[in-house]
Amino acid sequence: MSWNMIILPVVASAFLAVGGYSAVSSLKKQNLIKELAKKNNLVFKNKETKILEKKLNKKLAIEGKGKMRSFIKIKDLVKDDEISVFRYIELLDLGKEDPDEKPHQAHIGASFEVPLDVDLFFASDEEKEFFSLYPEGKLLSADRYFQKIKPVLEENPHKNTVTISFRRGRALLYVNTTAKSKESIEDLQYLVDLSRKIKEAV
Repeated sequence: MSWNMIILPVVASAFLAVGGYSAVSSLKKQNLIKELAKKNNLVFKNKETKILEKKLNKKLAIEGKGKMRSFIKIKDLVKDDEISVFRYIELLDLGKEDPDEKPHQAHIGASFEVPLDVDLFFASDEEKEFFSLYPEGKLLSADRYFQKIKPVLEENPHKNTVTISFRRGRALLYVNTTAKSKESIEDLQYLVDLSRKIKEAV
């Protein structure tokens, strides 16, 4: 028996296993969004995904040598008059030589409109620490909008890091999950509740 006859079935089985896992994971996320929509009276608007994708890429883009941020493959969009929740892939490169930084990641995020002059991109962790992602080193405490948002985040911490960005009148929030902590309905409800509180604060 040749090596090809031995290896090919193994490789084929591995591809099928990966594909099957991805399909199951995608279905689980879709079901989470369906559950969230039912609890919060959100309506599916999948015909608007391309519109939202263009809006996010226009509003939340970042500039700078070696830096890039874009959004693709938006799906399972649910919304009301204020908040949108959806699945997407974010392509992010902040120009850091960080081996742990992945150039593209799948998220479930919440988005809504904010004043045009809010310009923040930062993360908040479970220790209630805040750090600017772009521009790196920005003094958040000197920003008047951050001062309005900070009490909301301190009163509503999450066990995982939460990434928050505001630019050109658009906001985007998501919980940073790990291999061991996939998105839960509690995470999604947290995003909806936090979005409404932040929207009210700014």
